[in-house]
Amino acid sequence: MITINGLNGVPKITTVCDLPKVLAKTIKKEKFNVSNGDIICVASKICSLAEGNIVELKQIVPSALAQKIQKQIPRKDSRLIQVIIDQTGDPTGKRLEMDDGYIGAWLPNGLCLTSGGVDKGENNTAITLPKNCDASAQKISQTFLQELGVKVGVIITDSDGRKDKKGANQIAVGLYGLKGLRINETAGTAETLCDMLASAAGLVMGQRGVNIPLACIHGLKYEEDFQSSIEDTVN
Repeated sequence: MITINGLNGVPKITTVCDLPKVLAKTIKKEKFNVSNGDIICVASKICSLAEGNIVELKQIVPSALAQKIQKQIPRKDSRLIQVIIDQTGDPTGKRLEMDDGYIGAWLPNGLCLTSGGVDKGENNTAITLPKNCDASAQKISQTFLQELGVKVGVIITDSDGRKDKKGANQIAVGLYGLKGLRINETAGTAETLCDMLASAAGLVMGQRGVNIPLACIHGLKYEEDFQSSIEDTVN
């Protein structure tokens, strides 16, 4: 039987810190059960805050392109749009996708995310994704082995919307310890296992304000893989 449990009691992250150790400490404090072979899903936002991926919007000067897009999408601050453009690594805007108020961005690793994974933060800031979500996942897994004595797979998750759907889903933006794809060679099909797990974890992690940034998935049989990356799942 597969079960999914969310970790309560994680302190609010306000400064750069060693997040894996904070999570391990909270797990001990809350007597939260984590076993060998479990899959740990962690919200990208808490990783970003702990790693210092914060942009001061007052320091951003929007380009002519950002200002043009802001006229099409007035609800978005032009400085925030500039941060989104910057995440793509292409100042021409060719890696942006816009439609009826929706703005998506193709990132250098091949993922296409709503707003390029950029969130509006507190105090006139923007929060960008961790620079390397796979590395973030690896550090969490290795710290849990050291601090808790358990060998786990880790998925870094992010909330993402689709232009054809209302609301948001939760997807994988980084992984360690498992293959992102589950392939059925007999049928010739593939499932994006990491996204399925991230979405399932979203049932307990919720969206902004819920404050359950970690979920543990127990009971799933999967193939361990310590070389796979999120890029293996993209076209």
